Amino acid sequence: MTYYLVPLLIFYFGTALCIAYGGTNPAVILTCALPMVALAVLRGHSGTDTAAYYQSFTDLGQGNGYGAEPLFNAYAQLLWSICPDPRFVVNGISMTTALLLLWSVAHSRFGIWFGGLILVPGMFYELTMNVMRFGLASAIFLVATRIPPHRKPLRYVIYALIGTGMHFSSALLFLLFIATTRRGHTLKLAGVAIIVVGASLLMPDYFADKTSLYTGIAAPNASSGLLFLLIQLLMLGVMIRYRRQFAIPPVGWLICTVLAVALYAMTQVTYAGIRFQLILVNLMLVMLWRQFAPPGGRMRADLAAWLFVVGLIALAGRIHNMTDEEGHGQSPFLPYQVAPSIQELG
Repeated sequence: MTYYLVPLLIFYFGTALCIAYGGTNPAVILTCALPMVALAVLRGHSGTDTAAYYQSFTDLGQGNGYGAEPLFNAYAQLLWSICPDPRFVVNGISMTTALLLLWSVAHSRFGIWFGGLILVPGMFYELTMNVMRFGLASAIFLVATRIPPHRKPLRYVIYALIGTGMHFSSALLFLLFIATTRRGHTLKLAGVAIIVVGASLLMPDYFADKTSLYTGIAAPNASSGLLFLLIQLLMLGVMIRYRRQFAIPPVGWLICTVLAVALYAMTQVTYAGIRFQLILVNLMLVMLWRQFAPPGGRMRADLAAWLFVVGLIALAGRIHNMTDEEGHGQSPFLPYQVAPSIQELG
């Protein structure tokens, strides 16, 4: 676990420096994040789904790939053309995700509070070393929301198409972000959702595969999903308690509440519920981040303290999950393994 915690402590040090300074400093953020990036990019069989990606990318030269997402596999093919090695492709995708996430943190005025205190400690390793398709799509979503969608709708739509092409379920991020942050768009989004569902019928093989994948895979126990639910409720509490600090309409609170409860119920039936819970956590974090509009133009100390608490709880959950799966599967997070070529240098 030391391999994961030390880089995080270095990043926390950079976060503390920026907070003491009163704003996000890109040079400090990127410098202090280097150990984390190196950990993800130079890994071997570490990260729950890493082995599955390695196996799938072995046949990239024959046109095969991982999943049905066209843009994700096209990007994998591009990396393969540079170096026909599945490890290079996987770790190249990890580096892309890491750099996009950190760029978003470093180039946002309040990025150090929302990205530095919640996103990085709670989700960085998960997004770069495990759920890589969603990790890349969520990084694109974060870039897309840097400018409000209503100001540059075409730009937002283009990013939405790219993100969805990386991970189909990520379309929910782009749709729900508008539904939860803009008044009067609920009916419009319902219409778009119907179109999305209709379009899904054009890909029966993909959805049949997903149904087959999760059928019979239930959540481990009744407490599964509780951590995500707790994080969601805490972020919802922040939205409501500090509502004057965030440009989030009440319909946004309602949508998040209904989804949080429904997805937790879903975890009791299928493991897919936990995957969707991760999407909702990501959505709510970006809602807080992008809709933060303090009247005084500064971050309140008590609000920052709550963000720190949410991040610590998310980190504790990530550590628990890593410890719980130690030694299980083909590429568990623990014990951490570097790439074989680097091991040989030692």
